[in-house]
Order: sequence, then structure tokens, then C-alpha cells
Amino acid sequence: MKARSLRFYLGLLAFGLLVPVVLFAAGVVNRFADSQREARAQGMRETARALALVVERELGQSVRALEVLVRSAALEAGDLETFYATCQSVVRTQEPWGSLTLLDAEGRTMFTTDHPFGTDLTAQVDDRPYVREVVATGRPVITDFPYQRMQGPPTVVVAMPVRRLGVLTGVLVATYAMQHFDRLWAEQRISGDWVGTLVDEDGIILSRSRGRARFVGTKARPEYIKRIREGREGFFASRTVEGMKSYAAFARLQLVPWTVSFSGPRAAFKASVNETLGALLVAGLGCCVIAAVWATWVGRRISHPLRALASAARERPDSPDAFTNVGATGISELEDLRATLALTAAMVTDREEALRTKMLEAEAANLAKDQFLAMLGHELRNPLSAITHGVKRLAVADDAASRERARALVERQAFHLARLVDDLLDVERVSSGRILLRKRAMDLAECVRRAIAALEASGKTQAHQLEVDVAPAWLEGDESRLEQVASNLVSNALKYTPPGGRVRVVTREEPGHVVLEVSDTGDGLSPELQERVFELFFQAERTLDRAQGGLGIGLTLVKRLVELHGGVVRARSEGPTKGSLFTVHLPRGQVVRPPALPAQAPEPAPARRVLLVDDHEDSRMLVRELLELEGHTVSEAEDGPSGLAKARELRPDVVLLDIGLPGMDGYEVARALRTSDEGRALVLIAVTGYGLEEDRRRALEAGFDAHLVKPVDLARLRELLRLRKDAPRAQST
Repeated sequence: MKARSLRFYLGLLAFGLLVPVVLFAAGVVNRFADSQREARAQGMRETARALALVVERELGQSVRALEVLVRSAALEAGDLETFYATCQSVVRTQEPWGSLTLLDAEGRTMFTTDHPFGTDLTAQVDDRPYVREVVATGRPVITDFPYQRMQGPPTVVVAMPVRRLGVLTGVLVATYAMQHFDRLWAEQRISGDWVGTLVDEDGIILSRSRGRARFVGTKARPEYIKRIREGREGFFASRTVEGMKSYAAFARLQLVPWTVSFSGPRAAFKASVNETLGALLVAGLGCCVIAAVWATWVGRRISHPLRALASAARERPDSPDAFTNVGATGISELEDLRATLALTAAMVTDREEALRTKMLEAEAANLAKDQFLAMLGHELRNPLSAITHGVKRLAVADDAASRERARALVERQAFHLARLVDDLLDVERVSSGRILLRKRAMDLAECVRRAIAALEASGKTQAHQLEVDVAPAWLEGDESRLEQVASNLVSNALKYTPPGGRVRVVTREEPGHVVLEVSDTGDGLSPELQERVFELFFQAERTLDRAQGGLGIGLTLVKRLVELHGGVVRARSEGPTKGSLFTVHLPRGQVVRPPALPAQAPEPAPARRVLLVDDHEDSRMLVRELLELEGHTVSEAEDGPSGLAKARELRPDVVLLDIGLPGMDGYEVARALRTSDEGRALVLIAVTGYGLEEDRRRALEAGFDAHLVKPVDLARLRELLRLRKDAPRAQST
């Protein structure tokens, strides 16, 4: 197919669209005319509705004013003279009100503001329908013009029941001139050809914006009355009482069966629409003529810059300047295209740069992962190797001192392994928000002493000068977590301080806070290291012997545990080789320092009959030997079903029950025991490697009295072995 120019297709497009555009324009114009008419009709409806609300507001104010009057203290007390004076004052201040009349329940006139107080009017019995209606229903009644049309100018009558001690004793009647509503039309600024009308339920005209003297009191046209009775509001074509053809919108009031209508001449209603239709038709035809000429001219305007953009895209697709240097076209679409091409070229360039950056970051992350895995392997192999050699040493040692040294070595390295795993798990728990602090009043100084004593027992402080200056510092906190904070900070200082160096630990109280400071004379920190020292797995450069050890997570854990307590931790150093200072600020909380209690040695646990259920043979054997050394009688089971059977058969005092058992898990065994007579009196202790808060909750719900995480804290186990079933259930550990 022969290729043709863009101008040819633009001309063809203009010709092809000409006829449908004309038809479409005609439909749009017709639709626009309908919408204009509907908009005018809606505007008239809203005007009628607004006028109705104004009338109701006026009537409502009168009703509320009468409600206030009938609750007058003078009227309640029967002081009619004072109440008469009040009514006179109200009539003088209320512009539309003509008079106030008080009737008794039989309709006799007690007084009226039209006569002086004391005039005997009791002979006048008012038996008009609105009085009878108030007495019969006990509700306010608003009357309109028909009741008064034979006695003077049009008026409105509002009748309000008067009660004393809950009994209807009379009727208070207010009258005011219907001319009061005439100001309604002036406030709405209704033009001369438009008419506002207020009629009652019989079609009698009560008020009107035009021809008041002529038409007020007369009846509206029958067709008008018929239309306004068809609904609460509406819009229709009609004739005014003068005979003018009009459109009318009406709205009925809620308080009384009156109707407000707003009418306008049909000619004025249609004039603006017809003018708009004519203007749109002329403009549409003109646009169709211009479109053909425009297509030819635009074709020439478009073809040149399009060729320039295409040339730039072929020659320099990755350079934004190639598109911005193309001359201005004056056509928004082409300008958008040029800007888009330039933006696309810039995005391609930026994306390539970002891709290169991501690749570098990925390589760095991969290298960090490899370094961490290598370090983790080193950290795990060291204690495992020491444990292996210690076990072999125990096998061949021939004296008690050698065996004790080997045992202590195995114990230290085992706790070191457990600490590495705990650190990894605690970082994950803190990050996911699953650590629950158990706060109570505590002394930070005592917490620091325990942490340092543990480090001294492991031999980590022997090569350093350790200065401890801890003053009592009471706060509301979690002892175990803050001991972990202190231990990690001191361990970190020892790692990065050469042998013979000094590490100083200080605690003190400040207003509203307690402070822990750990300083050293070690390697120190450069400014960039001070900003990153609390990042997860971050470590400064070290020698290949990795003498400082660690996983790079201790300080991260310190920061997150301190923040969980609402505190802050900061690192400061004068520079490399100038030592470091780590400062922890913790809020005191609502804590009162408790009195010192004399230390009491724990009583030894009484001998118990213990059933140990664990599928790991070595763990089961070691725990059994430890318990038997302390005088307990121990039985064993290696799976869930056998553990359940032995518990029912032997009826031990305590059952140490693993969770991950073959056959039946520990939760099932616990529930089965608690539902049997043999198991209700047992002390059930879960001993498991599952240590999440959810695991502790599930254990307590299954019927366990306590929850211990492997490796078991023997001191805590001894404490739990003192439990009896009639004692309160222990907390999970």
C-alpha cells in the first residue's frame, strides 16, 4: 500500500468527522437545552422550598415564644396581673404580634391585651374551632386566614395549651397580621414578572408578592389548587390569577397545611435557553467550517517537528538533550511527546545508573553475608571444639582438679553457645515486637554487679583492669533484660580493649533518669563508626585471628532493649586508640525504692517423685542424674503415649514434659492428664526448645504449671520443684 502524508489523513479525518460532528453537536445542543430547562426548574423548586422554610421558621418562632410564655412563673402561680404585664411587653416588642388572649378551659376570656387588665370579659365564650381543637388534643394549633376573614384584615392565630400541674387549664392565643409575611418577598428580591404566593389548604391566597390588595383573600385558580394538592412539592405549567402564562414551583409547609409557590412567565423562562441554543448552533457550524481549514494548516505544523523527533530518536535515543534541542512546535501533544521522549531517555539513563548501584549494593550484601556466615561458623566451631576436647579430657582425667577444669570449660562454652543463639533469637524478637518486658522496681547497680560477676566467673576480665563504681540507681525495669544490656556493653568493652587496659563501669541517678556508663581505654571509634556501631551485624575491621569474637549483634540488642524501656544509648569516642564511652539513659518510671531485706539462703527442695518425658536420650540422662544427685526419685519415658501411661501408673509429684514428642506432643499429654483423676494433682512443667511468647501461652492453656526453655536454668528448676499443686500456678520462664 502506498504511504501517504500525515496531512492527507488529517484532511480525510476532518471530512469524515464533519457530518457526525454536526449530528452530535445537534444532540448535544438539544441535551443542553433540556438540562438548562431542568436547571431553571430545579432552581425554582429550591426557591419555593426555601420560602416554605422561611414561613415555617416564622411560625416556629411564634410557637416557641408562646411555649415560653405558658411556662411563666406568674402564670404557674396564678398571678394573672403580672402575667398580663408580661404579655403586654411581649406584644410591644414582637413586631408582627397584634394581641395575646388568655382563655380558660371552657373558652371564657380571662384577659386580652386589647383591653386593660381587669375588664370583665368572662361573658365572651370563644367556641371557635381552633380553641376546641386545643382543648380536645392538648397540642398547639396554628390557624390561618379563613377563620378570621369576616372580621378585618388577614391574621394568623397561634393557640397554645396552658397546663398547671399537668392539667390543661386554659388556652393562650396570639394573633398577628398576615402582612408580616409580605416582607418575605422583599427579602427574596423577586423581580417584577415573577410572583411568590402563599395559599392555605382551601386555595385561599394568604399573601402575595404582587397585587396584594387585589388578590389576598381570594381563591386561586382551580387547576392551580388541583396541582398543589397532588404532592408536597412539584413543578408545573399554569396561569396566574392575572391570566399570565407561567411555570410554577411549589412546596408545602410542615407545621400548617399551607403552600408556598414561586411562578415565572414562560417567555422569560424560555428566553435564555433559546438564546443559548441559537448561540451554540451558530458556534457549532462555525467550528465545522474552521475545522477543515485547521486540519490543513495543522498538518503542515505537525509534519516537520515529527520528522525532527523521529530523527533524534534514531540518532541519539539515550540523550535527553537530543529531544529538547528540537524547536518548539506550538502544539501541546507534540510538546508532551517531546517531553516524554526526553523523560524516557533520562529515565533510561537513571535506571542504568540505579541498576549499577543496585548491583554494587547486591555484591556488597553478598560479601557481607559470606563474611557473616564465615564468622558465624568460626564462632560456633570454637565453643564446639572446646566442648569436644573438654569431654575427651573428662574421659582421661585422673584427678579431681583436672576433671573440674574440664567440666568448667565445657560449662562455659556451652553457656557461650546458648548465649550466641539467645542473642540471635532476641534480635529477631525485638525487631518483630515479640519481647514482653516484665517490669518491677529494681536496682540497676545490683543488676550490673550480677552481670560483672558472671563475666568474672567466665575468666573474661582477668587480663584487664576492671573498675566498678556503681551507686544505687532504682528504676522500673526488666532485671534480666537490663542485666543483658550491662553484660553486652562490658563484654564489648573487654573485646576491644587490649590486655592490661582499663574498663570502668558507673551507675548513678539523675533527675527522672538513671545512667549506666561503660568506658574503656581500647581501640576507640572513628566518627563514621560511631554512627554505625549499633547496626545489626556491623563490626569494625579486625585481624584474621578474630580474637574479639562476637556476631556483631550485641550492641544492636542493647539499643533495642534500651529503647523498649523508653531510654536511649549513645556511643562517643575521641577517635581510634583513644577509647570509647557508651552511655545509657533510662527513665526511672513510677518507682519507690523498697527497704533492704536481709538475704535468706534458699531452702533445699524436698525430695520429689519426678517423671521425665523427653525423646532426646542424652538430655534425659543428664537431667535424671542431676535430679537424683539432689535426692529426687526419677522415672523416664521417651514418647508421648508412654509418658501418659507412666504418669497414670506411677502418679509422680512432678512431670517434666517435653513438647516435641513422638506419638503425642506435650500439649496433648498435658490435656489428657488434666482431664483424668490421676493428673489433676500433678505439677506439670514444660521443658522445651520452643521459647516464643505464643509457646508459653499455649503451654499454660494446655494445663502446664510452668514453662522452661532449654537449656534449663537449674536454679529455676529447683524453685519449681518446691511447688505443690495447691499452690498458685507458677509463671512461665
